[in-house]
Amino acid sequence: MKITDIRTRFLALPAPEISGDNLQDLLIVQVHTDAGLTGIGEVHTNPLAARAIIETAGYHTSSRGLKEILIGENPLDIGRLWDKMYALTQSYGRRGLLINAISGIDIALWDLLGKSLKAPIYRLLGSCRRTSLPTYASDLTPPTIAETVMLARKHAAAGFRGVKIGWGKLGSDIREDVDRVKKVREAVGPSVDIMVDLGMPVPREDAIWLGRAMAEHGVYFLEEPLSPDDMDGWRDLVAQSPTPIATGEKETTRHGFAELIDRGGLRIIQPDVARAGGITECLRIAAYAEARGVRVIPHCWSSDILVAATLHLITTLADCPFLEFNVTDQPLRTDLLRSPIRPRDGIVAVPEGPGLGIELNEATIARYEVA
Repeated sequence: MKITDIRTRFLALPAPEISGDNLQDLLIVQVHTDAGLTGIGEVHTNPLAARAIIETAGYHTSSRGLKEILIGENPLDIGRLWDKMYALTQSYGRRGLLINAISGIDIALWDLLGKSLKAPIYRLLGSCRRTSLPTYASDLTPPTIAETVMLARKHAAAGFRGVKIGWGKLGSDIREDVDRVKKVREAVGPSVDIMVDLGMPVPREDAIWLGRAMAEHGVYFLEEPLSPDDMDGWRDLVAQSPTPIATGEKETTRHGFAELIDRGGLRIIQPDVARAGGITECLRIAAYAEARGVRVIPHCWSSDILVAATLHLITTLADCPFLEFNVTDQPLRTDLLRSPIRPRDGIVAVPEGPGLGIELNEATIARYEVA
């Protein structure tokens, strides 16, 4: 089997606005083969920038476009192709956007492998520890505390085992942040975990204060309170905060996560399969983390393509208590698949079909695809 084409499909809502909502646009990657099989992936980054990296022609040995690197290759040689894409893009890549783009292709290659063998990806990974997982509801923080409490009650009543509030006004007034968490805890009770995602960095002293104050309300983890590059800050914060600290959604490759773990002292990391390097690299990241006793709880805040890929990865993890589940009401979230992935009583099952085990809803794609 050979790769004959790599197609990118850019989807966008009619009137996107600047916000923390990642699902106002989306880049789907489809890897086509001469066997008639097509693999599906997703890139979780700026869609048009990633499309350029995939589709561009390149004439310098280490500055190639991903599509031209892969045409004619056997799509089942996933690890070799990952290394080849990385090697032939080093002049402009190695981290960030380039790895985001590789991630989408890698997911599609794993989907192709499963389809060719008529097996779900998790069976091919060879270390299945679970086929279903508790979920936590991940939502954007409304403007008022009362609205936040109402949302938290709604998600807890729907059976979610945890509730994460994130972005929005968080970080602008740290005392209001703690009061918001206090009110949410009072609303959902002690049996529902609470996660807090600042989304944007605050001063190190504020992050340490938040870590101490939120421990009184049993916060499961405090996410992204510092700059992704502040390794000294992460080490100080982890050492001083009784609330567990988590980060990693903006990081890429095992090299970046090794720095977070070894220099930053992180004990919870959050690689995003559609950003950090795809399933292939996230397996490497997880192996590195687990050998050092670091918990891996992947970031998963995009479409059901990412949800499916993340679920297959999580089946291999030794200690992952939750799947992050985006509960926002966006059509690229709710209507992208013919059979959407949804939790029942807070539990979501790993898809059992070949590959990712999903099928795109072409009617939704036709409605939102931008040429």
